[in-house]
Amino acid sequence: MASAVAVPLPIIHSELGGVLPPSAVAQHSPRHGRSRAMSFKGGKNARQRRYSIVEERDTTIAKALMFVVKRAIPKEEVEEVEDEEEEAGEYLVADPDGWVNVADVLKHSRISALDVTLQDIQRILANATKARFDLRRTAGASADGSAEDASGWQISRITNKEPAAAPVVPVGDRLTAETPDLPEFVVFETSYQRYPLLLAQGAITRAPGGSEYRAFVPVAVDGEGHETVRASAAPGEAAEVSVWIHLRTALREAPEVAWRRSEGGAVVTSDDVPRSVWTKAVARRPDVGVLFEAGEVRKEVPAGLRGKGAKGKARKGKATRKRESSEEDSGSASEE
Repeated sequence: MASAVAVPLPIIHSELGGVLPPSAVAQHSPRHGRSRAMSFKGGKNARQRRYSIVEERDTTIAKALMFVVKRAIPKEEVEEVEDEEEEAGEYLVADPDGWVNVADVLKHSRISALDVTLQDIQRILANATKARFDLRRTAGASADGSAEDASGWQISRITNKEPAAAPVVPVGDRLTAETPDLPEFVVFETSYQRYPLLLAQGAITRAPGGSEYRAFVPVAVDGEGHETVRASAAPGEAAEVSVWIHLRTALREAPEVAWRRSEGGAVVTSDDVPRSVWTKAVARRPDVGVLFEAGEVRKEVPAGLRGKGAKGKARKGKATRKRESSEEDSGSASEE
């Protein structure tokens, strides 16, 4: 039976790349307190799992970085935090764009306890499968990028959040048939999933939890039939179905709907726009085409495009098929 051999740490780092070899005592036993569920299983060609001290340490550092950088306080809010009666605890100061000095990060107790260096942070960020931090060099960084010049580097967390859309704010007086530069058409854009609901309700209504105003894209059509979009509506639903409305006709036939312009140049209203003033509804996909025109439904949105709202044909169980078959047989017998 093979005897257990303790491998010195210097050899692990210098010759084995920070990776412990498989156990010589029991090849199939879990090591380092890990459960069997975490081991690889397979045939004789399956690669045997090896425990990496370097990878485990990098994971620990990455989690500590997230904890520290995420809780950094903007510079303008530092005085408010210091004035609080309760102790705010250890925190870092970030600039208005969320950047934190790396030297300050290395001094934080959660990071300093792990003996983290600038090279560690650079390696972790370079090898990360998903970008969670940005690291930039400032004028104070030296050419060699050693740990001593960490004050010349800054780090920030990547949030992957898009800026919030500006709220739709109506400006100016209510639009009338005499309003100068009145667009000929306005277009409301919605999704394949919501369009059937608007059609059933008989009007363009407010989306659940959405803005108070419905935004329409002004469109001009010249004498040759060319369409020109004058402004973009506020970001909202997917532009999969476009509902066209002739604005002068809508002003005449539905005077209860108040139309105004927004700061972004769109035409908006807080009222429901009845289906009676819709000119047409066209799907973005050419193979679907016109869905509604001249007050009539031309085509339904295919079930496959309705997303979660679509329900396919229910699968018939064995009992259901047997019952239907017996009913068909009895019907045929009665006819005979």
